[in-house]
Amino acid sequence: MKKLKELDRRYHVFRLAQFGLAGIVGFLALEAILVAGLYAIYGSPSLPSNFVSSPGLLALDVFASVVGVVVGFFVNERTTVRMMHWRKGWKDTLARLAKFEGAYALGSAITIAVQLALLAWLTLSPAVGNIVGAIVAYPVSYAISMRFVWRA
Repeated sequence: MKKLKELDRRYHVFRLAQFGLAGIVGFLALEAILVAGLYAIYGSPSLPSNFVSSPGLLALDVFASVVGVVVGFFVNERTTVRMMHWRKGWKDTLARLAKFEGAYALGSAITIAVQLALLAWLTLSPAVGNIVGAIVAYPVSYAISMRFVWRA
């Protein structure tokens, strides 16, 4: 147990894991919106590769990303960083949310770019490509949000 505490003190292992779990919750919200939107707009979660330039798909990706990030933010607020900042009310929370969305803009762009590349190259479903993209974007999103949103 002592070694775990030392690892956490030096490398923030538990915070990283909590951030990951909060990200998973936000990601599940994103995936649910994406899959529901794919069914609603295209009638299927799988698309042909020529849909990579579809404005509807891009709009759906962006909308699902924004909502997923909002969900992840509020889960992080309640778990990962609950003791790391002073609560100053809704204005402070909304300012952090705006910073979090801004910090995640790069991660979301990476996720969407990977998803669209996999759709174009392998005709991989956007829902599956999104999973790969999120894994690629995770380290960037964590580093930026911890540094600029919560200043940890």
